[in-house]
Parts: sequence; structure tokens; C-alpha cells
Amino acid sequence: MSYQVIARKWRPQTFEEVTGQETITQTLRNALEYDRLHHAYLFSGARGVGKTTTARLLAKALNCHKTDKPNILPCRTDDPTACPSCIEISESRSMDVLEIDAASHTGVDDIRDTILEGINVRAARDRFKVFIIDEVHMLSKSSFNALLKTLEEPPPNVVFIMATTELHKVPETILSRCQEFEFRTIPLQKIFDRLKLIAEAEKIGVTDEALKEIARSGEGSMRDAQSNFDQVISFSGEKIDVPEVTRALGLAGSEMLVRILRAISEKEPRAAIEVVAELTSRGQDLRNFCRDLLSLFRDLLVYKVSEGDSQLAESAALTPDDLAKHSKAFSESDLIRFFNSLADTESKLREAAQSQYVLEIGLVKLIEMRSVTAVETLLERIAGLENRLSGAAIPAAQADSAAAGVPEKKTLNAPPAAEEPEFFEPPDAPLQEPPETAFISVSDLVAAVSQAPEPTAEQLAYDLSFLETIDFPLPDIPSEDLEHADDDWLDNAYELRLQDAGDSLQPIPNAVALVENLIKKKNGQMSNGNSNGSASAAAPALDVVPFSIPEFEEEPEMEAPVLSENPTEEELIAYAKADRTVRTALKIFRGTIKEVRKR
Repeated sequence: MSYQVIARKWRPQTFEEVTGQETITQTLRNALEYDRLHHAYLFSGARGVGKTTTARLLAKALNCHKTDKPNILPCRTDDPTACPSCIEISESRSMDVLEIDAASHTGVDDIRDTILEGINVRAARDRFKVFIIDEVHMLSKSSFNALLKTLEEPPPNVVFIMATTELHKVPETILSRCQEFEFRTIPLQKIFDRLKLIAEAEKIGVTDEALKEIARSGEGSMRDAQSNFDQVISFSGEKIDVPEVTRALGLAGSEMLVRILRAISEKEPRAAIEVVAELTSRGQDLRNFCRDLLSLFRDLLVYKVSEGDSQLAESAALTPDDLAKHSKAFSESDLIRFFNSLADTESKLREAAQSQYVLEIGLVKLIEMRSVTAVETLLERIAGLENRLSGAAIPAAQADSAAAGVPEKKTLNAPPAAEEPEFFEPPDAPLQEPPETAFISVSDLVAAVSQAPEPTAEQLAYDLSFLETIDFPLPDIPSEDLEHADDDWLDNAYELRLQDAGDSLQPIPNAVALVENLIKKKNGQMSNGNSNGSASAAAPALDVVPFSIPEFEEEPEMEAPVLSENPTEEELIAYAKADRTVRTALKIFRGTIKEVRKR
């Protein structure tokens, strides 16, 4: 007898042997047992998860001859007493169970010749006439339309079982006439248990670690895992271990993945490039390695956010202990950035002429990401710095994040503070530009500002004794001339200019005393003492020319001209000259009107 591949030889013979789809098989068994059968079923799901196998088992259960009604325990093919119907259905040669490949029979003529013309003919031997349509989404629109009426009201004892891997391509009119069963991908542990059962029955020497690698290579598909098992057996011979599996299937193995993680955490791009060179020399698929690394980043992220729940990372290439060890070196944000960047690299590998170069650059990019500081952290530091410079206290959370955000590589050693003058005097010499090599990080600046003591009220206060030597009477200005006009641009420019000059824009602590002294000076009430009447040392006399406000003749009121809808430039100038405030400003500054704009 010719060799039969494992996927066909070990195809499930009963509902109990269907791995990972217990809910679906239990539903079908109850429908058979309690005679609640539907006339159309639609099985959807990924490849190799048991859709076609379950469809054949349902057809066998409907037509098994060992009972007078549908049998929930159909015959096995290796049973000497198996009925002819179950054997023929298992071998896809039954007259009453027709399997149709929709991928090669897409036209409406194929559906008419195969189904519609023979559907009214009763089953030749079995109880039910069953139509199994595989990859049903490949049918044309006209073929689906031809099936609508038949699916809605089929003849008695006719059952349709359709299977598809792309459910979204099946029309809604078809879905509404069927019972839908969605097949899930099979968990890693169940694939491993099935492969171990096959290895023991076939007397194949394979380690559990190698079986786990084979099960992981199936990516949730039992058929893919069994096909890979066949390939490894052909490559290895008698004894199978992890190195044989990785070489036979072109897998990188957990060792290579760990080396990449270590290179990223320790910022060693050379180690990452060496791994890529080794993979290339072995002839392994670099795109598959990139996918394995993507899965590893996902497993590390899930392990961190789930606080060590190993069930959520069941298909991980590393053990839970290894996941806990390597996840400590990265934050959740790091892993998300790694995953997104590597996903972009994986998409570029599809059409890359030099896949080695693309992967090398992608891995070095991951290493360089460790030097990038998150935008949120920078914003917190800037906000804390602004609060500190403005005199407000830095919140504790921002101070901690600023201190812990970037490792300290240098310290800012400030010189001892000199004795402060009584009031600020700007230097005579212009400020010099710092040398090009000077550099100070945000974290160092925040630390320096946070360590500086806050100035006291006495240090911020101004000495007002200089007012005694200055003849500075307040002018009499009409209240209408003091009217304030809001101008955001001018206000912002004024504040920025003050900040550039070193002014903190904070209120003057003794502003009230300053105003009172100015008013007293104007009224001639200011004595040689300070504001509270106590004696003080006489200030040195200064040769200062007293300032006096120029006197202007009272301007007569002028009636402003009425502007037209589209005034000319001459009309606008005349309108401006009629304004009292404008005329006063022109006299004070000895100015002329150059241009007037209407807004």
C-alpha cells in the first residue's frame, strides 16, 4: 500500500476526535440525537481547522446504516464492521454525498448541471442526499442567485453543507438561509497533544520541545502542523530534536529571538546584524523570522499588561519564566513602538530585492528607538520647567517623571551665588553667545531649577529710596486718554520682550508703596525719611534734569467726517486727524500719519 500523509491518515473519524471545536460538534450531535436538523449549514474559519472533516462526519452520521435514524456515532474506516455508506463517504466516492469544489466550478452552468437538475432525484441508497460545497465564496454572483430558491425550500431529505475560509465574500442572502458555525483556530496545547498521540502511535522518536515547535509552526491550523510534522520526519530520520525542526522548517528558534531581544535591550546593533547574517547563511526565510519576532513582541506586551497571565501568551515561543525575565527590560510603550516599526519592516520584505538589508536596517531602527524619549515625558518636563520659572510649585508627579525620565549623564555644578545687589542692574557689556560645544539637557535644567532655593519677599522687594532724589511728578492725564485698547499681538509681543530681558512678569511685591511715594512726590508730601516716617541715611545727590510734562493747548473738539462705504485714503486720513487721541499722540511724538487702514 502506498504511503499516506499524516494529515489524511489521522483525519478524525468521529465527532470526539475533532480537536478544538467542541462547541460545534456538541451542537451537531444534539441536533442529530433530538431530530432538529437544518437543511443548510455554513462552516467558516481559517484553513486546516476541521471544516471539511466535520462536513463529512455530519454526512456519515446522517446516512449511517447501523441505525434506523441518524447516528451520532458513525462508523470508523478501520472498523471491520463499518457500513458501506460510511466507508464510501470517507473515501469521497458516495453516490448520495456529492462534494463540489466551488473554486473549479464557479459558473451557473456547473451549479445547474451538478445540483439543480439532480436535486429532485431521491437518494439511491442512503437516507439523505448531501451536497458539500467547499470554498463556496468562489461561486459567481449568478451561481449564488441560482441557489437561493433551492436553499430556501429544498426537497425533503436534502442537506446542503457549505464551507469557506472567507465568510465576508458570501452574500447576505445565502447567509440568512443557513445555520452558521464559525470554526476557531486550535489552541497550541491541543495541537501539541494531538501530535504527541500521533508520534506515540507511529513510534516516532521526538522530544516534547520539538513537538511544541512544530505545533507553534501550524499557527492554529491542525493540518498545517501535521504537514510540517511530515516534513520534519522526512528530514530528520529516527531522532527529532529542536535543531532538526528549525532547520527543516526554516524557523529561527527561540535562541535567535532571545539574542535579538538582548541586542535591543543592551543597545548593541552589531549583535543584531550578526544574527541576520547567521540566518542568511543558513538559508532561512527572513520574513518568517520577522513574523516570529512580531509574535514575540506581542507575547511580551500581553504578558506585561495581563500581569503574568501565561494563558493569554500560550502560543509564545518562550516559557513564562523567560517572558517575565525579558519583559522587564521594556515598557508597554516600547513594545508598541517596536511592533509597529517591525510590522512596517515585514511589509517591506514582501517586495524587497535585498531582504537582508531591509531586516538589518529594521532591527537597528528598533535599537535606536531606545534612545527616544516619549513626547508625553517631554511635555511634562517643559510644563514643570515653566511652572518653576514662573514661581509656581512643580507637581510631585511631574518632578518625579522629570528626574527619572532620562538617566543622569552629567551634573550641573552652579557656582556659589554672589551677594545680590539691592536692585537689578543690567551689565554694560553685551551678552556673549555660548560656545558651540555647550549643551544642557532639559532634565539637567529642571534639576538645577528645582534645587535652587526660592527667593524671599525681602529679596524680591525694591529699594524705594532713590525716589527721594528724582523730581518725577505724575502728569495730569484725562481719563479718556487712559482708555485701554485690547490688542493680543501687541500684548503678547510685550510679554515676550519682557521675558527675553529676564523679567519674570510677576507682580512687584511693594508696588503699593511705590505708587504711594510717587503720589506723595507729586503733591509735595514726601519727606527726607522713608514712607513710614522713620529717619534714613541721606542718599547721594544725582545730577538729574527734572522731567516735566510738555504743556499743549487744549485741542478743540472736531466732528469726525462720515465715511462712505468704500472710503478713499484721503477720507481715512481726515477721519483719523479728527480723533482727539490721535492728534494728541501726533503732537507728543511729533509724528505724521503715513497710512490708515479700515477694519
